[in-house]
Amino acid sequence: MAKKEYLWVKDTEDKKRVGLTKDGQEALGKVKFVDLPIVGNQINKGDSTGSVEAQKAVVELQSPVSGKIVTVNDKLNDDPELLNGSEEDAWLFEVNK
Repeated sequence: MAKKEYLWVKDTEDKKRVGLTKDGQEALGKVKFVDLPIVGNQINKGDSTGSVEAQKAVVELQSPVSGKIVTVNDKLNDDPELLNGSEEDAWLFEVNK
């Protein structure tokens, strides 16, 4: 995903959470499938961290942060449309700081 504004990063005490912005949601349309990164993988900023298949496009996600994947939003496997909800619910993965 080329546009940085499509992904947000939120700092918590010991992690950084990455999710899809409202602009990203609008650009993609209704999300049909999400391919999430693997917990335990080390990623660098700009690395591919999965993809989102949606009504308007299929995009590869490029991480806006570096770190080790410590959590993914497993709820997206069963309900990818959560990415079309509030930005708070539209999170993809977390990395350690």
